[in-house]
Amino acid sequence: MSWSKFSPAELERRRRASIEALERKEREAWEKSYQEMCDREYWTLGQCCAGCDHWSSEMGNVGQCLAAGIVSGTDVMLSLGIVQSTYAFKPGLPYARGYDHCALFKDDFDWSSLDAEYLERIGAMRDGKVKAKPAHMREGKR
Repeated sequence: MSWSKFSPAELERRRRASIEALERKEREAWEKSYQEMCDREYWTLGQCCAGCDHWSSEMGNVGQCLAAGIVSGTDVMLSLGIVQSTYAFKPGLPYARGYDHCALFKDDFDWSSLDAEYLERIGAMRDGKVKAKPAHMREGKR
């Protein structure tokens, strides 16, 4: 007696597909909340890596600067705050924290393309209108 018309292989395929779909959904939700955190940081702190078009991040407020170009393995290590390591870092893009800032900052994103509720949550609205893009704040003004 069988409780399903599907073969064991088909049941397993469907089970795995369901798990993968749930993992994708959870990852998308996490990415959305992380992006919101980065956007809020930009609109709160002013120009910083978290709001820069050159910054690529998928993790805890640390990302790579795509505009900086490839640096030596030692410089990659130093950009992570590591001074000494037995691991030989490979050349690559340097890392930066979300609240860091450099002269290569760029924000060409059209913030008005986002919905008003989101813009309100990240602090980009004033009197029902999108504020001017943040300027760089001097150190100590955070």
